[in-house]
Amino acid sequence: MIQDDILETVSALEPRALRERADELSRRRREHVLERARAAGGRRAFLRAAADRRWRLPLTAGVLVTAAAVAAGVLVYSPGRTVVPGEGDADVQNNGVAASGPADARELFAAAAEAAAAREADPEGFWYVRTRRHLVADPPGVLGEGEGEYTVRQTFTDERWWELGGEFRSLANLSLDTETEFPTEADESAWERDGSPELAFASPMSTAYRGERNTPYGVGVSGLAALPEDAGALEEVLREQWTANRQGGEPEGVPPVEPTEEDFRASMVYDFPALATSPVSGRTLGALFTLAGEIEGIRLVGPARDPLGREGYEVEVVNPASSDEGREKSVRWIIDPDGGALLSEHWDEHAWTAYEEVGAVDEIGDPAVPVEYEDW
Repeated sequence: MIQDDILETVSALEPRALRERADELSRRRREHVLERARAAGGRRAFLRAAADRRWRLPLTAGVLVTAAAVAAGVLVYSPGRTVVPGEGDADVQNNGVAASGPADARELFAAAAEAAAAREADPEGFWYVRTRRHLVADPPGVLGEGEGEYTVRQTFTDERWWELGGEFRSLANLSLDTETEFPTEADESAWERDGSPELAFASPMSTAYRGERNTPYGVGVSGLAALPEDAGALEEVLREQWTANRQGGEPEGVPPVEPTEEDFRASMVYDFPALATSPVSGRTLGALFTLAGEIEGIRLVGPARDPLGREGYEVEVVNPASSDEGREKSVRWIIDPDGGALLSEHWDEHAWTAYEEVGAVDEIGDPAVPVEYEDW
């Protein structure tokens, strides 16, 4: 019987083969979802599909059923499984069985580089970045005459558009959907005694500009498309540009300071998030992930969820530029290796940025509040 043949084939497969087959089916599913979203032409549909690449097949009986169905000519897909955060580098499924995951940070970034390189090569139209940010102000950032000592935590959304050609219009809607929290009643009472001054990030605002904007390393938006797609060549360009910017910043008559290797490493740690969410080609982004995986001291923490609940892997790296009084401060990133994307960056428990949506769109958005800009 055909069914008996299928089951015999499935039973003969080694667990490694099943895992490889599951990964192949996951990849096809991701490509299918993204292609369908692009064909639909919906900006939000594409961006959300691009951000949600968590298609995995649990290595349980479901995989056996899937493999049997494939052998019979029927393609069956299973939605993503739950990742349980924990210590160590093992990826744990919801059935408690350890699955294969990246062995170290370099392997994680290599997978992300491969996924990123498969993206659309040259983004066009407008580049859109929507973030959800969380920070603590101590002493708080206030607008007015507030001088009291109290702690305020705020979470808010920023969204920005950059035109990738033509007139280089840009628009930013800032401090949207702000949530304000006082950690203790004493903090709130102190704020009230201070006259309840208006808090920063509490009210929406919009800004609009014309003209090309510079990105990290002094590269203009139009120059991003020309960045090399090879990791070695990209590192050389970034080093040259960063050195030129650093040496050009000295006052007249002061000889330029030759940057050290630690200086450049600090710039890579500091600027990686901005470059990883900028309108570069997919292959350039892949090269950037490759460079990030080679940063000295970077380590894989393990599977994690970002502040928006998306699954990825957490890495940690010391940022020399943020160290003070001899104490090194680390930066943590949560990476989606399947989608080739930076999900979030963290400086501590109460300071993070989650990249909710990143990608090219056809139209610029509308200001959240009126802006004053002639002929904008």
